[in-house]
Amino acid sequence: MHADFKTLLIPVESQVRELDGKILLACTAAEKGYRAIIGSRAYIHYYSSRTRNAIYIAKSMRRFSDRMFGILHDLGHRIVAWDEEALVRLPDNEYYLHRLSPNNFKHIDHLFAWGESNATVLKQYPGYQGQPIHLFGNPRVDIIRPELREYFRPEVDKITQQYGDFLLINTNFGQVNHFINTQGKKEASRDKNFDAKFRNNYMSNRFSHKQKLFDYFKELIPSLSKQFPNINFIVRPHPSENLGSWRDLLSENNNVHVVNNGNVIPWIIASSGLISNGCTTSIEASILEKPTLGYYPISNLETDDALPKALCDVCTTDQQLYSLIDSIVSGTYKTSIKKDVILSQHISNISGSFSTDQIIDTLHYSYASNIFKEISLVSRVKGILHNEARTFVKHLNSTRKSHRNSNEYHKHRFPGIDKNYLLNRVKRLNRLTNRFNNINIEALSNNVYAITT
Repeated sequence: MHADFKTLLIPVESQVRELDGKILLACTAAEKGYRAIIGSRAYIHYYSSRTRNAIYIAKSMRRFSDRMFGILHDLGHRIVAWDEEALVRLPDNEYYLHRLSPNNFKHIDHLFAWGESNATVLKQYPGYQGQPIHLFGNPRVDIIRPELREYFRPEVDKITQQYGDFLLINTNFGQVNHFINTQGKKEASRDKNFDAKFRNNYMSNRFSHKQKLFDYFKELIPSLSKQFPNINFIVRPHPSENLGSWRDLLSENNNVHVVNNGNVIPWIIASSGLISNGCTTSIEASILEKPTLGYYPISNLETDDALPKALCDVCTTDQQLYSLIDSIVSGTYKTSIKKDVILSQHISNISGSFSTDQIIDTLHYSYASNIFKEISLVSRVKGILHNEARTFVKHLNSTRKSHRNSNEYHKHRFPGIDKNYLLNRVKRLNRLTNRFNNINIEALSNNVYAITT
């Protein structure tokens, strides 16, 4: 018997970062006749043994996914993948060690690259298996292109009404200011070469450098509050960060507000400009044509993230930053950075066809034109039992407050969605594209929904 692959599994780990682009992807798939199952990554994994012959769209290929990729393979699902973190990435050798797994590559049919730089790194990976690599950009870019930016209008208007004019400060200190106090160091120490005393190796140096930068930002933001008492500052920590530490620090600064609700994109659009260091938001702000300032009081050529830095007007002192903020407020800000040229080397489909259309067209052609044998009953039963055992352990760990699989941390990364939330998003896409007129949404389990036509 032959397998017919007409179901997509679309996992979302960080709701505020990934969900909107993946709703567009799911609607595009439904338009082509697919059943797109979208939701929390953890719950998609739990659900994966309850559906058959699905194409799983992986958002990373780390060795920590080895077990799940093996389960998906035993269940008879096909796997395609991209890396959500590939734009702001480690140096190649460290990237290969920490973000890619040769075991996972054995199960991947197609790789989707953000652009030429990402594709080159994938091709040179020692564990690369020769899969087709498609330079399609990413759904997160689709959703911020000029054609779709009004998708975020309700959030932008609400933010503007509440905060007026403001500068956005995005922080990227999940490793040293993690939501779970010890988790950042645990993540770093998974590297067999990690040295807790921060002696001379890459991950130790990166951890130490991030800690120093975190300390600089903790000094900077109160000083900005005092230097510009008539300007509002929104501090938006990385989704993995602890908001409480920022709120405690800045509680007496009345013009500083610490928030992380919703997608960051409407916050960038509503802002007068962005201040960051080594953060993907500087790339998104550049695409959105917003002033983008990089605060680099210290630099480390080994660990500084190259692309975000290249797109920022770099400030090495507080006074340089103050001067550029003055120019933004006065309307005289200009940059000499050729951002379009830089972005074109790293991101495909900033214009032209949407990445979502190209991804779904590629899947449709590949899986409709090839014959795949139905997985054996023995393999499927093995996959089901393995997934049930994994799910049982995950549920046990979800009750442990300090565990990375805790309910608390899951809710921090994926606050939750319901049918009305998704319907509202689909209606927005319909108004902007005149597509997706007959979308149906069905709840399958907690935070898991099927999108069809």
